[in-house]
Amino acid sequence: MARLIFDLDGTLVHSLPALCHAGNNLLAEIGRSPVTEAEYAAFVGRGMRAQVQDLLSATGGIPSEGVELHLRRFLDLYAADPVSGCTAFPGVLDTLAQLSLGHAIGIATQKLEAPAWHLLNATGIGKFVTALTGGDTLDVLKPDPAMLLHTADRMGAGPILFIGDSEVDRATADNAGVPFLLYEGGYRKASVAALAPDASFSHYDILPGLVAELLGVSA
Repeated sequence: MARLIFDLDGTLVHSLPALCHAGNNLLAEIGRSPVTEAEYAAFVGRGMRAQVQDLLSATGGIPSEGVELHLRRFLDLYAADPVSGCTAFPGVLDTLAQLSLGHAIGIATQKLEAPAWHLLNATGIGKFVTALTGGDTLDVLKPDPAMLLHTADRMGAGPILFIGDSEVDRATADNAGVPFLLYEGGYRKASVAALAPDASFSHYDILPGLVAELLGVSA
């Protein structure tokens, strides 16, 4: 058995609709124009505070009152509806059902625990998850390896593989010293070649075979 740890946003779930909706509601409250989901994707991946800071910076600059007030308001707006428009990527549920027969499934996400579980359960993924580390679980965020190691510690024994979609996920795997598998359909800015994953995939139906190859076992 291996411990397979997944990022959430842009890896298992297309979560931009709810994030962008909350961000645009925040912008409307302070008199700014909305952004598109494609624009919002650039803000995802480094935690909620960085997300709000980047959103404000890109739409007129940080207000004089700073980020924290707007971060708290964003979190309230997002907590009210973290799932609308969000879907598991094609093949995720069938693949997790297959992988969970022989491996433990964990989540390491910058998203806070409560909305992360809400999203996982709403998309049908939650039933496969053994352990989750969120953005408010520890005092650190990815790429700190503690995010992965804390998740792995609650998943039993076995080799660790990390599956993500971004530069931050690549760095997290490096810092933890574990193999990295890249989902190509997520929110990364860099090319696949630049991220140099141990393996990459564009559809989930090939992930079990890649996992088996990296573990040196038959699929």
